[in-house]
Amino acid sequence: MLSENTRQKIEALAKTLGLYIYDMDFIKEDSRDIFRVSITKKAPFIYQSPSSSTSVGVQDCQNLSELISPLLDVEEVNLDRYNLEVSSPGLERSLKKPQHYQFSLGENVRIKRVDKSIVEGILESVDDQKISIKTEDETQEIPLSDIKTAKVCFEF
Repeated sequence: MLSENTRQKIEALAKTLGLYIYDMDFIKEDSRDIFRVSITKKAPFIYQSPSSSTSVGVQDCQNLSELISPLLDVEEVNLDRYNLEVSSPGLERSLKKPQHYQFSLGENVRIKRVDKSIVEGILESVDDQKISIKTEDETQEIPLSDIKTAKVCFEF
């Protein structure tokens, strides 16, 4: 629904605040149209130890929301009525798009493969075709096409 130009402008606005766009989606929830923007302070393709603090705060969400809202009013005048939500993608977030894996390097993930086997470990690398996960015993390469579901697993 958004033009590529507007998406790029939103990403640039986020970067001015030290934030990165994890995802942008229009969804329908209880008959409401929502433009949901998920943000992170962790850059894509940067491997960080799980102990690194990259948490997004309420103020980060509010600051970006205040920048995005007028941009959408000017750039996307044909948008129907919608609610804007800016938030963190969450600790135990689903990994559905290649960019989600890019933002999750160095984190503990749980992969359910098409053959129903499960692999858990640290996401070490990602490219257009596959991911590499370091398990307790080995490093496994898993083609993206073999992944049924994936999510980040937070350990307390």
